[in-house]
Amino acid sequence: MDHGEQSWQPKSFVARLSRPEYNTLIGLGRREDFRDGAFLVRQGDRGRDVFVLINGRVQILFAGLEGRESRLAIRGRGDLVGEMAFMDQRPRSASGRALGTVATLRLTSEAFSRFFENHPTAYRSLAQTLTDRLRAAENRQLEGGYDVESRVAATLCQIAVTESDDVGAPLVVKRTQRDLGQLIGAATISVHRTLRNLAGRGIVETHHRTIVILDVDALGQVAKGRKTMHHLM
Repeated sequence: MDHGEQSWQPKSFVARLSRPEYNTLIGLGRREDFRDGAFLVRQGDRGRDVFVLINGRVQILFAGLEGRESRLAIRGRGDLVGEMAFMDQRPRSASGRALGTVATLRLTSEAFSRFFENHPTAYRSLAQTLTDRLRAAENRQLEGGYDVESRVAATLCQIAVTESDDVGAPLVVKRTQRDLGQLIGAATISVHRTLRNLAGRGIVETHHRTIVILDVDALGQVAKGRKTMHHLM
């Protein structure tokens, strides 16, 4: 695994590590690959292993009391999966399922603890990662009060900035309209209408399972949006 600047998703856990920290980390784990649809972790399990994503993407899923499954987030290269159970020693709070083939570095809880014993400053990288996730969760709650167009635009901006690692290239979001709907809590048909509207204004282009952002500034303006009348009353 190369630790070059373009190898890892920006702001991911691995991207924040120094080279010595990175070298120690990969020496403590073992490679494990998952096929499309396979679960790395399952909600409610008592496992403590932590996975570092080398390649591929993992969707984080939460099953409510009625069994309805919600998609909370997507993890990419350099991200961690399973770190919360490692931190609080409680059953896993969500499931992680592979989107396509996924390559990981699997570390036991003992190995991950040993990593931080050898590199105490790496705790800062973990803290920054957890803080980013907390802020993302808070933003999702706040965005729930905005109209669908604003929420779609905000989510596209966030995904594009987080996952893009090719400076100067068009920003591409590899998500289906159903994926976006689940992320923002909106019906697929509403997301479809919104994207069609944005495409008509020259802000995005839609392709099969892919959305290309043509005008980032305009999309950002849409993301600022306005609250729905219901929430203003």
